[in-house]
Amino acid sequence: MANILKVVKYFAIGVLLGSFSFLLIILLGGEMMVSPKGVLSLFFFSGLIGIVSMIFEAEWFNFPIRLLIHLLITIVIVGMMMYFAGWWNQVVAGHVVSFLTSVGITYIGVWVMLYLADVINTKKMNAVLRKRKSK
Repeated sequence: MANILKVVKYFAIGVLLGSFSFLLIILLGGEMMVSPKGVLSLFFFSGLIGIVSMIFEAEWFNFPIRLLIHLLITIVIVGMMMYFAGWWNQVVAGHVVSFLTSVGITYIGVWVMLYLADVINTKKMNAVLRKRKSK
């Protein structure tokens, strides 16, 4: 049961980060036609990326290898999402370098956000521990 909850948690985080990233890309990049099929595709494939993020809990490769594997799988999943949502011909076809650049920048942006959130949470936990220790 705990494993199912963990998968659901990672899926939900993926959906949240994917949705935020998508809206930010639209905000910065201009208009894009979004259909219910596109939204469902975004939710599903963003959730898959979230599940793939469980690779970072594994110990069988060092971190840079896990990061590279995650990045490559993410690129494939984003490509599948673009295809199934019907955005491939509008956005990617003929613009592969632009597509890969956009995915790369988004990937780095999400990592920076997650890193900063981790730093903030670590500082909060350390403060609580110091407070408990001083009592």
